[in-house]
Amino acid sequence: MKREYTDDELLADIKAVSNGEDPSIEERNAYFADPSNADTIKMQQERMDLVIALHKARKEAGLTQQQLAEKLGITQEYIAQIEKGRKNVTFATIIKFAHACGKRIAVSLL
Repeated sequence: MKREYTDDELLADIKAVSNGEDPSIEERNAYFADPSNADTIKMQQERMDLVIALHKARKEAGLTQQQLAEKLGITQEYIAQIEKGRKNVTFATIIKFAHACGKRIAVSLL
């Protein structure tokens, strides 16, 4: 059975790692080594690839989160949540985000 991690557990791990500790490395390694988690890991990596691309586009455009939010008519907090991978955004929102950064969208199904 797959173990679901809570936000608090994830934040605790992030804090520990940033303090030079890594209390759950064995558990994390076991999770990534378990073949039954491969599809979930792949999907999350694809999601993070999109998040990284959106963040990079904003930075290349020289926009702050606040400036981009104003262009899109949304809050800076919403932009931050998108860039953290915490929001499931629509394709239309991704397109608007990209266009506001002077980018176009290209979709490839591999």
